[in-house]
Amino acid sequence: MDYAKLFSLNDKFALITGGTGGLGSEIAKAFLSSGADTAITGHRAKSAEITSYASELGRKCLVFECDILDENAIIAMMSELPRLDILVNCAGKNILLPAEDYDAASFMDVMNLNIHALHNITREAGKRFMIPQKSGKIVNLSSVKSIIGTDKDYIAYCTSKGALNMYTKQLACEWGKYNINVNAIAPTFVRTQINSFQLDDRSFYDALINRIPLGRIGQKSDIAAAALFLSSPASDFITGQVLCVDGGLTARQ
Repeated sequence: MDYAKLFSLNDKFALITGGTGGLGSEIAKAFLSSGADTAITGHRAKSAEITSYASELGRKCLVFECDILDENAIIAMMSELPRLDILVNCAGKNILLPAEDYDAASFMDVMNLNIHALHNITREAGKRFMIPQKSGKIVNLSSVKSIIGTDKDYIAYCTSKGALNMYTKQLACEWGKYNINVNAIAPTFVRTQINSFQLDDRSFYDALINRIPLGRIGQKSDIAAAALFLSSPASDFITGQVLCVDGGLTARQ
């Protein structure tokens, strides 16, 4: 067994939604450095660093400003992909409101992106590429908030990520016969532009760190490495799993 090849993505093509975001862009770089060509969705203005990195490595990186809530836009994007071996669903959102103030429109806004859009793009990836070729890797970005609650403001986000975990398990069961692996990553806090305001609150940060056995928040590279593993041949016998990348947070009562 050549174990080095087990973690290689040579000759693979990956699509990463939310690929210009904090976690998505790091995953894109990890894939590019491991031999994959990539496509990313997100804001084109934020894509220069990733496309430049790909060019330095002699790899391809396609950029799509695709509204993944629009099924026609998804179909149009898929038609421009040369092939698809790996799908990483990173795109997501939260609206911070107490449960008692969470109006229906805000709740559905979160659910639509975190679940409905994710299903639409995953369905098309399966129908167009992975099912016909009888192979594929799908990695969904969940959260430890899919497993444990928090004291306020996350009712829609926690609900959507809990649903995402079950979506991951069910799809793994349905698509296993096509040799498609479906898994999820559930990180704890990783500093990004979206959550910096929380982590900059010293009392919030200290309370968080005190609950994490390894004594730190996650790094972007921690999540990218997990995504790389779940997208590589090393995970060929792993499907339907939710991998907590949380420094032990969910292990502590």
